[in-house]
Amino acid sequence: MDFVKVKVNNRTALPGLSSATRLSLFTEIHTILINTLRFTCLPWPWHPSLCPNCVKKMNKYKVRRKLYRDALKRTKLTINSINNCVNVPSEDESEDNPLCDSLVELSNVDAEVDANHYEPADLDSNGYDSDCSYVRDSNTSTSDLSDDTADIASDVIPAKHDALESNEPLKQCFQVLLAQWAINFQIPLIALNALLQLLHILDPTLPHDARTLLKTPRKCELKVVEPGKYYHFGVFNAVTKLIDKFFDTLSSVKINVNVDGLPISKSSGSQVYPILCNLEGNPQAVEMIGIYHGFEKPTDANMLLHDFVTESNSLISTGFKYKNITYPFRVNSFICDAPAKSFITFTKGHTGYSSCSKCYIEGAFSDNRVYFSETSNLRKRSDVEFRNRFDEDHHVGSSIIETLSHFDMVYDIPLDYMHLICLGVVRKLLMLWVNGKPKTKLAFNDISRISKFLISLRNNVPCEFVRKPRSLQDLKRFKATEFRQLLYYTGPLILKSILSIDRYTNFLCLHVSATILSNDFFLKHFGAYAESLLSYFVKTFVVLYGKEHASHNIHNLLHIYEDCKRFGILQNFSAFPFENHLQKLKSLVRKGTNPLAQIVKRTLEQNSFPNTPESGNIVDKVRPLMKHSNGPVLGNHLMTQYRCIQFPNFALKLTEADCCCGLKDKSVVCIENIVCDANNDLSIIGRKFNSCKDLYLDPCPSSTFDIYIIS
Repeated sequence: MDFVKVKVNNRTALPGLSSATRLSLFTEIHTILINTLRFTCLPWPWHPSLCPNCVKKMNKYKVRRKLYRDALKRTKLTINSINNCVNVPSEDESEDNPLCDSLVELSNVDAEVDANHYEPADLDSNGYDSDCSYVRDSNTSTSDLSDDTADIASDVIPAKHDALESNEPLKQCFQVLLAQWAINFQIPLIALNALLQLLHILDPTLPHDARTLLKTPRKCELKVVEPGKYYHFGVFNAVTKLIDKFFDTLSSVKINVNVDGLPISKSSGSQVYPILCNLEGNPQAVEMIGIYHGFEKPTDANMLLHDFVTESNSLISTGFKYKNITYPFRVNSFICDAPAKSFITFTKGHTGYSSCSKCYIEGAFSDNRVYFSETSNLRKRSDVEFRNRFDEDHHVGSSIIETLSHFDMVYDIPLDYMHLICLGVVRKLLMLWVNGKPKTKLAFNDISRISKFLISLRNNVPCEFVRKPRSLQDLKRFKATEFRQLLYYTGPLILKSILSIDRYTNFLCLHVSATILSNDFFLKHFGAYAESLLSYFVKTFVVLYGKEHASHNIHNLLHIYEDCKRFGILQNFSAFPFENHLQKLKSLVRKGTNPLAQIVKRTLEQNSFPNTPESGNIVDKVRPLMKHSNGPVLGNHLMTQYRCIQFPNFALKLTEADCCCGLKDKSVVCIENIVCDANNDLSIIGRKFNSCKDLYLDPCPSSTFDIYIIS
């Protein structure tokens, strides 16, 4: 481990300057070190009376190499500015001028880099050195440090940049790129201010303050929504931003809206309720329409949604104007979990007897819970009956959403499969197996086998999955993506040898129906079959686990196929994209005070610069990556070998987890090499598996969905 020692000595530097000028210089250096390195205290050997705290306690700091270089840069820039103030003579006069000699000497001694005399043994137990202002822990060699210091010394004070000064469009472009860089990487304002001070030497037209560069608004006009405050970005602004990024052609504008709460503090009730939206046809891209913050949830959802509904009705009546073309506009759906849906529609919550938003079933009470065990002869609700309060027990008030034009209060509020199936049904099954009563709970050995099986699959999970399987000991901390992975992929394999035949078949009914409803082709041809499987799942669930466990989520499986017929596959009306965006909003809060203003200002900063189409980040063609020369090739032909081939939606690699793929003829191949010939034709060299068998046969063969046991 190499260490760098930095010393500043006013006794040897600048002997030709007056004491006042010398004191001014080192005062500035002291300020630079404090601001750049965020020190609270620094040694002050040249003037103890000005910094008594430093004299009393010689603080020792270990800093990163980057911070050291920043401090060195700013120190040299300050020295240069002082040189200009004291009228440094020309080169012809410098030979006989001692003042000039001392100034030249300063550039060589103001920061002394000496890594050869520092070893780990020179440091105390805390990693500090008692003789230097600060010590830096470095992972690089001494030669690297010396080269970097030399580069700084030669490049810190550049000559005239005539090209930059004369090219105004280039400077403006640089400012935009710098601002976008700061926004994308969430650079703190204090760090960006320090960077601007350095760059200002190169380009005096750059702003001095980061808020000017980022066009940060001075004030945010917040609206009072009891018991907190609300800011409205606007439907038009949010939709325009989505269209600019992701759409080239439009026929109409249809938005899906999400409202949900997000706690932003663990030590208080501070929470936000953003109103988010995405466009039909591209559900993954999300923008914010408005946001509420308070220490309690809004007391009136109508006040929260008032600005959104007013603007939406205006756009519905006049149309959405984009690039001088007016498009039809409508609110396509509200995608919310059960508590948020009941909050914005003023209906009974999921624990109420008349809580189902799709039918008139009335729940019953048993074992300290409300259940819905009926599966047939269910009368469906309609928009007209909803508005006329046909079922008074279902309503607790009047929602402002009812004033939205061309909006169906029953069918335009679909059931979200993230909360309904993943966090609802699948989680409930696992909780019954692991923590349920003896009637439903699995044996301890079976639970351990499931956990071991899940962990053993970690090395075989492809790179497209965001999470690796983990033990059931962490079941209470499982995320929705982990439940989804178990339902679609790992569950049918792991549970086959552990669950009883009846329970395994019951689980497979949910697995097969969810698979059908998640694929456009399967939904079109087997949608009705999926509906019958879901009905069978609910009926057998009541028998196997007891009617008291037939909760609101279990019952709503009977209605989700109707939403698929209206909106398409489950992913089209899923809350996954909105939940992902909530975490991005949370990252915009950098301190506990005024979180709403922070989120608003950071978002407005993002909106202040031209959008670049994010679709360019998506691979639109097949391309090989990671060259190598160790794999098998066919014949003696000269071929370029690769370890990875990237497709638009997935990647194939030579690693164990990503080396298997299916071919159009239903065969399965294990990839051993990826090659490209002289004509730039890509080929895959691999071994074909001889045997492909069905993993399960009931309720239908697994090969229907390309699920096999191979050997």
